[in-house]
Amino acid sequence: MKVIHILHSLKFSGAEIMYVDAAPFFQKKGCKLTVMATATELGEYALFFERAGYKVIHQPMPSLKNYISRIKFYTSMIRLLKKEEFEVVHIHSSIAMWGLSLCAWIVNIKSVYTFHAVFPTRLLTYPYHCLIRWSAKTIFKCRFQTISDSVYDHELKLYHNKTTKVYNWYGNTRFFPALVKEKFDVRKELGIDEQTLVLISIGGCNHNKRHVDIIKALPLILNKIPDTLYLHLGKGCTESEEIKMANDLGVVNQIRFCGNQEFVRKYLIAADVYLMTSFFEGISITTIEAMACNIPTILYDVPGLRDFNKQGKNSILIPADYRLLAEAVIKLGANKKLALEMAVRAKKTVDILYNMRNNATEIYNLYL
Repeated sequence: MKVIHILHSLKFSGAEIMYVDAAPFFQKKGCKLTVMATATELGEYALFFERAGYKVIHQPMPSLKNYISRIKFYTSMIRLLKKEEFEVVHIHSSIAMWGLSLCAWIVNIKSVYTFHAVFPTRLLTYPYHCLIRWSAKTIFKCRFQTISDSVYDHELKLYHNKTTKVYNWYGNTRFFPALVKEKFDVRKELGIDEQTLVLISIGGCNHNKRHVDIIKALPLILNKIPDTLYLHLGKGCTESEEIKMANDLGVVNQIRFCGNQEFVRKYLIAADVYLMTSFFEGISITTIEAMACNIPTILYDVPGLRDFNKQGKNSILIPADYRLLAEAVIKLGANKKLALEMAVRAKKTVDILYNMRNNATEIYNLYL
């Protein structure tokens, strides 16, 4: 079975990491894998797809206002789908959903679209979003999949769009709890004292991730726990703004801006508390990975993050407020028993709900 995945750009992000991790599973099922980036930039994660055995294609998709160029793009896609004899088009980019499901329908092959997040809409654009969902699903026979309870409920309640719910997964060979003395050894390698309270966030720097709240909380935390360090993993459009804020608040020496890292587990193992402060998520892969490493988590109580507590108290959920974030960090830093009990529960939950073999099997079944 020849499968092509359509993404915007190939970044250090949830969908990209998932489908690279699951490549051996799909290949054992007989899938020949291709990935296409439709953004102007290919993306730094392309190398990881190549290493996993994907054929990587970069074909930028023109904007809708350049409608003639967009039609030419669709025409070239139809030729590509025919020439390469693809059997499934799996679309992950919202702006490509309607057009690429149309192309697949014209070629008479299957298409799957994954809703990866809870996207807000406005009154003026709501009819448009309803129309493209209805036509892609009803006319073009595109199969719709959602990645979490929050995304499933959002599609059903807002758009009356019933989807197939298949949870995301994590790579359990890459993310697992620290071995004996491993935390000590990793901290020594990173130059972090054994007694330091280490906070960590992982994710692209953008306004949705709201890393500024962690930076604003840091002075309050340092007043109570002076020996605190924040590991900030990720890059993006708001990184310079975040660095400036850290300087303005006088906490830049307590933050390490680590950028994108290939071996994320090493930094998780060094940490004591994982933080996620997004406005919304689909379901956070990095939160799953942190839980898989037995790292206790503090999350904002928003769609896609509150899902983690549906099976019990697997994280500390708080309203979106940096002052409450600081209070939760101080509380968790002082209560090792609470942190350990919560981390153990979370580990058991993610191993069951976000199991790669089980969930990738359900995705494969959508291709049949």
